[in-house]
Amino acid sequence: MFTLSHLCACFCTLALASWAFGRFRRLPLPPGPPRKFWFGNEEILPWDHPWRQYAAWSKTFGPLIYLYAYGRDILIVNEASAVTDLLETKSTLYARRPTWSMVALTGRQDNIAFMDHNERQRKARALLQGALNPRAQKSWGPILEEETTSLMLQIAQSPESFRQHIRRYLGTYITRFTYGRTVDDSELKLGDEISIHTQQALRPGRWLADAVPLLLYLPDWFPGMAFKRWARGARTKFIDYTAQPFQQARSSVLDGTEMQGMVPDALSEIIAGTSKYKEEELVSAASSIHTAAIETTYAILMNFLILIMAHQDVQERAYQEIASVTESTRQPLLSDMTAMPYIDAVIREVHRFNPVTPMIPRSPVKTDSYKGYRIPQNTWVMFNIWAMTHDPNIYRDPHQFMPERHLPLGHEDSAKDPRDFTFGFGKRICPGLNLANVQIFLFVTQLLATFEVRPPLKADGTEEDVVIDYSSNFVSLPMPFKCRLIPRSGNAILY
Repeated sequence: MFTLSHLCACFCTLALASWAFGRFRRLPLPPGPPRKFWFGNEEILPWDHPWRQYAAWSKTFGPLIYLYAYGRDILIVNEASAVTDLLETKSTLYARRPTWSMVALTGRQDNIAFMDHNERQRKARALLQGALNPRAQKSWGPILEEETTSLMLQIAQSPESFRQHIRRYLGTYITRFTYGRTVDDSELKLGDEISIHTQQALRPGRWLADAVPLLLYLPDWFPGMAFKRWARGARTKFIDYTAQPFQQARSSVLDGTEMQGMVPDALSEIIAGTSKYKEEELVSAASSIHTAAIETTYAILMNFLILIMAHQDVQERAYQEIASVTESTRQPLLSDMTAMPYIDAVIREVHRFNPVTPMIPRSPVKTDSYKGYRIPQNTWVMFNIWAMTHDPNIYRDPHQFMPERHLPLGHEDSAKDPRDFTFGFGKRICPGLNLANVQIFLFVTQLLATFEVRPPLKADGTEEDVVIDYSSNFVSLPMPFKCRLIPRSGNAILY
């Protein structure tokens, strides 16, 4: 029965909601560059290393910078404390990714990195975390050690092809881990194409459809719709790369010929009816690790190579630590990780110096307020990881490559671990961070144990200067470079 008390409760609820809405509307937007009436900030949006420009703007406008462009509210967050306040304390509110039109057109909408924070995404993340956590490492760790040592032998045979060897190594291991089988050259080549397509689809400012979603509803024959044809081809290749291996694994489970791997192991339980997961959740988990892990790990391995080549003193100190542990009689193993603090410091500094994803996007599911400012619902909130890892209040001389900053000094603690930034935050923290950490450790230690990394030689026999520069892509890699990988005399696996 509807009573007077019910009526009063409804009235109070409506009044409270109206007050809250009015309060939000009264709050100002964060400061930012002046906007034009029709075009907002479109003309001044930086596309070349935008994270650096945003960090520079923060000196004028403060750590929160509001922009309006292409019909979107955009908030740049340059301050590390805001990560805790927004992505940890309000993790559910900011668990959603912004909408990229090209993500759906190229078939990536079911990838964990781009999905809404829904039940399928949570279950897919749980599958990955269960398969990649330290407890599961005893099953996949020996395979990783085997593949890393094999990579060193391949590089020794043709060091000038180090890029191709490293990409093959990453693709081979991820395929073995995910599906429990080997991979052929055509599949590796297709994987490289998929990585290029993903980078192109996510590049800021490349696609007008991301700014004007109405274009998605125009027919393919309409002028200017070439992006749809490109996306259709990219989508077809992505499906070939991810759906076919999954179906092959499913068939192998049904006919009893499956090998050990994340997908066949999970599928066996799903098909038997003993799993709490569904096939579509496993599809998202498999396609995510198979496409995302390769490009980001490749970027950081390339970053390590160019930085260690440019800093020979760091390389020598790192090698001496490795040699003291292995006595140059064997390759480093995962069991050596805790015995190599300087190697850990080098890896941390590689993460810090150029985060492979310099900006991490989120979008609040409803209007929020922070530090007296209004953040409208669906705002593209871009967390500037590069600015945070180059904040002089956190890292002294942030533009210098100094691994020693991550070692305890006297009574002082070491610097904040930059991986607290680079692996993401809250409910969307990278589920594969444990695999990434151990794979990077193995690559760094085995490479330095096996080779000396030197700059190329000039015509007069002297070494070239190392030029360090990075791409402006969503995943930022060093610009193409050459190096000499010189086998160390007496190395355990080469002699």
